[in-house]
Amino acid sequence: MADALRQVPAQYGPARRAFRPRLGAYGRRVLACLPALAVAVAGVLLLFWRRPPGGTGLLVLVLVVLAAAACWSRLRPALAVRTDTHVLRSRTVGFAAAPLDGIEHVVLVEALRRAPDAPRGGATAHLWAAGRGGRRVLALDGPVWDARTLGELAESLGRPCTRVPSATAPELAARWPRLVPWRLRHPRVRSAATAAVLLAVVGLVLWLPWAQQAGA
Repeated sequence: MADALRQVPAQYGPARRAFRPRLGAYGRRVLACLPALAVAVAGVLLLFWRRPPGGTGLLVLVLVVLAAAACWSRLRPALAVRTDTHVLRSRTVGFAAAPLDGIEHVVLVEALRRAPDAPRGGATAHLWAAGRGGRRVLALDGPVWDARTLGELAESLGRPCTRVPSATAPELAARWPRLVPWRLRHPRVRSAATAAVLLAVVGLVLWLPWAQQAGA
């Protein structure tokens, strides 16, 4: 897992600045992974309580692994590093690197809201670095990062930066269509998919006793 300065590959040169999410961001990170955590817990209970046979057990195990990976992606230590030539973002394995000379513009959204009338209290900050043609070359998202740290990172890049105090994903996509990912443009679809998986696991918990009795 890449989460320390000593793990930055030597090919990118010495680290000039390092950034980590502030401790206050961890509460939001825990809340962001609650749906996936619920799926993982329900799956584990199903595996140890009902001991589903064959393919059903394998399917539940796959769901548990995917849910655990989703939780880990939010809760793992995060690190961003600027060197003389690159800006790097830590990943589970290695770093994602973007050359500084390939960054033409930075967009910092201090509060990305789900809907125009949604309160800022539930909004998160996002940072995107755009290269030639407005293509996204770096992204740091709010469920992990806080607005203050992202602002410091944006200033360290030394590139023109547009600060947006508050906006929704469709509003941003209308202005920067190549920056905003699909999952942010359609948050309800993502939430519905997570809810469907959780309901499927709960349905298996309720269905297995009946299936086992019918097969006995």
